[in-house]
Amino acid sequence: MHSFREITDSLYETPVNYAGHSEGFQRADLIGAAQGSVHIGFSIAELGPGGRIDACVHSYEKGVFVLEGEIELNRDGKVFRLGKFDFALIPIGTAYALRNTSGAPVKWVEKCAPQPKLPGGWVDSFFTKGLEWGEALSFDPLNPACTMIGRFDWSQIPPSQDINKYMWGWAKKMLIDSVLGSHQFNMFMIHFDDGGQTDEHDHSFEEAYLVLEGECTFKADGKEYVLRPGTIGWSGVGSPHGFFMNRGTHCRWLEIMTPQPPVQNGNRRLSAWDDIRSHMQG
Repeated sequence: MHSFREITDSLYETPVNYAGHSEGFQRADLIGAAQGSVHIGFSIAELGPGGRIDACVHSYEKGVFVLEGEIELNRDGKVFRLGKFDFALIPIGTAYALRNTSGAPVKWVEKCAPQPKLPGGWVDSFFTKGLEWGEALSFDPLNPACTMIGRFDWSQIPPSQDINKYMWGWAKKMLIDSVLGSHQFNMFMIHFDDGGQTDEHDHSFEEAYLVLEGECTFKADGKEYVLRPGTIGWSGVGSPHGFFMNRGTHCRWLEIMTPQPPVQNGNRRLSAWDDIRSHMQG
């Protein structure tokens, strides 16, 4: 099972449970139960100038990655100023609030796991008493107060690698994982050179791919799509999928994995096992 979606303005709306507890807040829910996912909640959220989200608590982890603009995150009384490509982890059961004190809209990715419950079901989130807003800290890797916070820029992408005959022209930069403090998911940036590829494979976890630069051919369950900015792809557990840089450009995307993959044999590459079978079978 897989999904490919165009991200349009019509997808943005104020979630029902945030009515009366937010101002200037909209969210486009892109990957969830409606697409067949059982592990992922993946959204893009927007907050207008002067907007806010009141203090709330979730029974799931939340990862935040800022796409544009600037937002203040109050996480359990510690305030952080997050700008473009800054990211943060909000652990399960941690009270947090958001506000936009800038003069421009802010947009960010929200990755939630375990998957949030549908409206009208069991209440997995609730609003709580307000948090005190102190001076906001910007990310500083030398400041021990900046735990579970990070900043990405394209210079952090390592040189591309040719992994094997099934995958080449590839590089990855990890953002949120167990090292940062996550227990439920990984979030990272992927780069593929023009002409690169990773052929069809599947695995025991779900993935989603939000393209930020370039474009590529996304093949899933035998169907082909063009991933480019303004689109998102998703592959479910056991869904064969691959990426092919055959459109005359590189491609870069923000990717998430849920649950976190096993230490070994995270991918089952179909063509590799075709080769193994032809070599070993009697």
